[in-house]
Amino acid sequence: MKRIQKSLMVVIGGILVLALSGGSALAQTEVTVNYSWSAPTTGSPVGHYVVQHSVNGGAWNQIATAASNSYTLTATIGDSHRIRVAGVDDQDRQGSYSEPSDTYTPELGPPGQPGKPILF
Repeated sequence: MKRIQKSLMVVIGGILVLALSGGSALAQTEVTVNYSWSAPTTGSPVGHYVVQHSVNGGAWNQIATAASNSYTLTATIGDSHRIRVAGVDDQDRQGSYSEPSDTYTPELGPPGQPGKPILF
């Protein structure tokens, strides 16, 4: 997350004063997305899966291997994401890639609930 803070600096009587305005907020830039898939029903047993990722319709890049049939992706907000997977057996033979997942484009949505006001 990226910290966003607005400030105002003023010199009063030779003293530098820093005043924060609007408070300090965290801007969310990423979300986690959980994927799962079914194991192949033909061929040798899968030892692990190769996970590839495409951002905004770009090239496929291998981002991970997964021991089970699930993966959690850290997705950038505002970009479109897809993954595909291929099984690899214990002899290191890789099968075909799956069909790509549906495209997912995370959005921020409205602001969350602010903190409780306090006296100061």
